[in-house]
Amino acid sequence: MSILDTNTVLRAGWPLSVSQRNKSSRPRPDYIIEAWKPGEPSKVTFVACRGNHQKPSKRTGRTRSTTIQQLVKGSELTEGMQIGPWNTTPCLILSTELMGQGGVVVNVLQSPGETLLPLRIPGAPGNADAEIKDRPGIPYPNAIRIPAREGRRTRTVDGFQVGEDDLAWFGQLLARTAAAGLTAFSGGRKYTAGYLTARQGREHYDVPAFAATTSIDDADMEVSDTKFVGTDNVFRMGTARVEAFSGTDSELYALLKEGGVEEYRQAAYELRSKRYKSYEAGNWNDPISFQDDGTIMALSILPIRKRRPL
Repeated sequence: MSILDTNTVLRAGWPLSVSQRNKSSRPRPDYIIEAWKPGEPSKVTFVACRGNHQKPSKRTGRTRSTTIQQLVKGSELTEGMQIGPWNTTPCLILSTELMGQGGVVVNVLQSPGETLLPLRIPGAPGNADAEIKDRPGIPYPNAIRIPAREGRRTRTVDGFQVGEDDLAWFGQLLARTAAAGLTAFSGGRKYTAGYLTARQGREHYDVPAFAATTSIDDADMEVSDTKFVGTDNVFRMGTARVEAFSGTDSELYALLKEGGVEEYRQAAYELRSKRYKSYEAGNWNDPISFQDDGTIMALSILPIRKRRPL
């Protein structure tokens, strides 16, 4: 699965004007999840996430009221975007209650749907290895057509509508945007630029790296027989100094560096069942997270560094 920020995706087809940069003026889901398998069409799900940490009370009290409002808002956000025919894209709406000693409660609404993106064939026209351009002219006003139902006439509303003619391009867009996220996660900014369109912010990555503002893919970690390539950063959590390493399986990363999105997906799918153990990471004894897409994140608390007396 690839989890994509909706704002980044939409910029390639619906540029925001100065008067429409406020998110509330153009409701859209927070995230788009693409569930993919090489050789099969992808399935897309919209996700809206909200949460609150009010003082625990009875379920009919203020916390419950806020949760209901958040679920209602999430429904509005997900309905602001449609792929293919009306109401055929599945949605997942979450409102999380952080209740202190009362625990954590996740409230979920799910709507079904069977929207699929067109199948792509590696090496054929329209595959995700090919560079794509921004899509000009996709309308937003009155773009979503709601069919007649429950005695109401057919009507149109404002929204982000991915029409039948744009489904193939949208599939390419999701795959390439996901690839950009993977290379950025591993510090490969110059490769990230190649996967983004101009309106998605390509120019922000296609520049020299500067200390303290960017990362470079010059770090690595060995886990069992696999080498992960990525970047590392050090930050503070209170008085503790924490090192974070984020990277990708070196063989998969090499495919992304060469622009091979489709080949990466095939290789990542074949490796998805490979399981790693934290103790196989040599001297790294702190938490490590492995993902099915070939990425890794490892955290380590560094020793306190004392200054020498002047």
